[in-house]
Amino acid sequence: MRALNKARFVTYLAIFGIMALSVLPGCVRLSADGPKRYLLGTTTFKGNSTIRDGELEDLIPQKPNRRFLGLPIFPYLALYQAAEVTYSKEDQQRKLTALTQEYQQKTTEYQNSPRQLKKIQRKYGRKIARTKRRVEEGNDFMRIFGEPPVYFSQDDVLKNTEKIRGYLFNNGFFENKVTYETDTSFKRIRITYMIQENRPTLLRDVRYSIADARVDSLVQNEKNKSWLKTKDRYKGSSFEEERIRLETLLRDNGYYGFSRQYISYLVNDTITAPQTDSLYKQVDVLLRVENPGSEGTFTVYPVQSVQFEVLPPGNWPDSLFRKDTTQYQDIRYIFSEKEFSPRILNGKMLIRPGKLYSQQDERETQRQLSLTDQFRFVNYTFDTTAQGLRGYFRAIPLDKYQVSADVGVNVIQLQQAPGPFANLSYKIRNVFNGLENFEVNLRGGIEAVTGFNDGNLYRSQELSVNTSLLFPQLLFPAGSFRYRFGRFNPRTQVGLGYNYVNRPEYARSSVKAAMTYSLQPSPVTFFNLSLLDLNILNTTRLAPEFDSLLSSLQSQGNNLRNSFLRSFVSDINFTFVYNTNSFIGPPKNAQYLRVALESGGTTLGLFPGQRDIINKPFGNLQFYQYLRWNVDYRHYWPVGRRSSFVARVNSGNVYSYGVSSVPPYEKYFFAGGSNSVRAWLPRRLGPGASPPRLTPSNFSVEAPGELLLEGNLEFRGRLFRFFGDVNYALFLDAGNVWTLPTAKNSTPADYAPGDFRWSEFTRQIALGTGFGIRYDLQYFVLRFDFGLKVYDPYRQKFVLRDFSWQKPFSPSQPNFLNFNLGVGYPF
Repeated sequence: MRALNKARFVTYLAIFGIMALSVLPGCVRLSADGPKRYLLGTTTFKGNSTIRDGELEDLIPQKPNRRFLGLPIFPYLALYQAAEVTYSKEDQQRKLTALTQEYQQKTTEYQNSPRQLKKIQRKYGRKIARTKRRVEEGNDFMRIFGEPPVYFSQDDVLKNTEKIRGYLFNNGFFENKVTYETDTSFKRIRITYMIQENRPTLLRDVRYSIADARVDSLVQNEKNKSWLKTKDRYKGSSFEEERIRLETLLRDNGYYGFSRQYISYLVNDTITAPQTDSLYKQVDVLLRVENPGSEGTFTVYPVQSVQFEVLPPGNWPDSLFRKDTTQYQDIRYIFSEKEFSPRILNGKMLIRPGKLYSQQDERETQRQLSLTDQFRFVNYTFDTTAQGLRGYFRAIPLDKYQVSADVGVNVIQLQQAPGPFANLSYKIRNVFNGLENFEVNLRGGIEAVTGFNDGNLYRSQELSVNTSLLFPQLLFPAGSFRYRFGRFNPRTQVGLGYNYVNRPEYARSSVKAAMTYSLQPSPVTFFNLSLLDLNILNTTRLAPEFDSLLSSLQSQGNNLRNSFLRSFVSDINFTFVYNTNSFIGPPKNAQYLRVALESGGTTLGLFPGQRDIINKPFGNLQFYQYLRWNVDYRHYWPVGRRSSFVARVNSGNVYSYGVSSVPPYEKYFFAGGSNSVRAWLPRRLGPGASPPRLTPSNFSVEAPGELLLEGNLEFRGRLFRFFGDVNYALFLDAGNVWTLPTAKNSTPADYAPGDFRWSEFTRQIALGTGFGIRYDLQYFVLRFDFGLKVYDPYRQKFVLRDFSWQKPFSPSQPNFLNFNLGVGYPF
């Protein structure tokens, strides 16, 4: 006991030391010589009622040293100053001088040996660049983990005051006043900008002066979309936005040569009538569209001709290839070596002879051609003539045959050890000269898995072959309907796949065939419809011990056995995705919505004899009929430049009927794991208030449910940069799954612990919290999340007190840190 208390004392002392080191930089000596310097403290704004603080904060380039969770703790500054003790800028400067001299000497010595000289340049180039960084930014520890002190500067505050005044003026507060006050506390100077917006300036009258009658008609018809409207507050940004809008409007209506430089404004507050409302200042705006001086009027350009040419691959000269020319619907197609279907290309070409030029059609044509995965790049130019525009599109094709391979190690999952895998992919482009792509993927992997009833490791093997044929159109039996969606990136994918898994407990194979239609009307919306999705599942071997376990679980209400029956699963599914979040660049306000609808075994009710037809070649199979829906919504809010707050709600339900009382096991919902409630093991939460399901050897098994409801809150921020961004996350997860009760008029005693009941479900919402570290290397994100239970629906109580720091990761504890390893963001 004494040793335990001593260990705790050392732990608490270490934590106290780190906290003290983080707070200390606010009180230590900041400069050795010269006048005393103060660290920059927080910046606040007072008096502004219309302009938000966030807008004003963006004007201030100087940011104080980062705190930890908003507390007066500055760990990055502490690490910087701790590492600075062993750093000498003079020593690094001497090293840089010596390296430079040594490099010059070596280059002189080997100037007649280009090969050796290239090696020297590469070697010393890295060393000199690294030493320069150390001279300018400090040693590696200071740069990577630390943050240099940010000092208060009177000149910076004066410049910021002028910026704020200018911003307020540009947003309609012409009579604004801005001053500032400072407050010194703990060697830090906090700045408060005192703002008087005073009365705003409104737009009293917005008039247009356009000499060209057709241009004036177009502008007046779209006047309701103007950025400048009467009674709106004066905003300088609205004037530029209006110029951009009018330029786009006219260029989309044939005015190829129109530019925003022809648009000017006259803002006048002296010609208006006396202003009777003292609360506001009013101005009149005159928007003028001036005709070009030489021509007198603007020219409308119809598209006279369009030529689409596929250039030779690999920058080979044209003379080596025979060119084939085809005219299809007034567009001239020229092919060198490779031929592509003019009829399919025609659906992508929105710039067409006889139409007026449109800037939107021009850009959408290039986007649609790029999405075909047939061309390395697409370039276009236009020539103006007296009759209109001549459009020239030139494309260089991608290689017809493409082979790719990759090998790696499977990520550790729950009761598995890492194992190698290999992928081999073979693609053929433009298979039938109609921009089709055929692809074959072969995957093989070996894993070491823990036995289901002992702690020994066994070998697991997996082999899969998947083929797909992708058409750039919606395939229908007949008619021209399938060619009408060229601008929506239509696709039809026909796929056939085989998968085989061999584990100690079982050997299982599956064959899948699917035909899927997809449309992408815009970069942020996506539709997917599968009218044919067939699966045949077959278990060829089942170990007796595992078969006994499945029977035991079935008696407890777990239908895992269904996954190992010879089954036929058919379904029709529809998916809609709306996504404005790119995960690229700084955080932005964005949304994600995914709606998935699925109907399984739909045709069984329409064609009753279908089961006998299918069973004849395949034997006796189990069939399923079910309805399933799932809605996943996420919202992303930026918090500062490199932080964001994310909220997510995920819900779904599966209902089985007809020939089977249960849905396929793969169609159940599960809770827990790296993309769900992270304090619980993957797929082990619930259902409802049910106890954990265990094997005789005390191994937990999955907990399927028919109803899912979960939500997540997560704050994401940046720690430091080390080759990539090292970020952190603080999260709060809630949710569970439930089974649907079968009895309609049952008493409370008849309900199972996992059944959904309105009177009980709020007490069966699991709650977990935790933190995570994310290593963002741009091309992928490696994620480490640590979840801790807060409220356990099975135990019906809050369980934070059950956590012990002595064995934080031990599953034998009532509450432990659950480690989740994943690739990519959880949502």
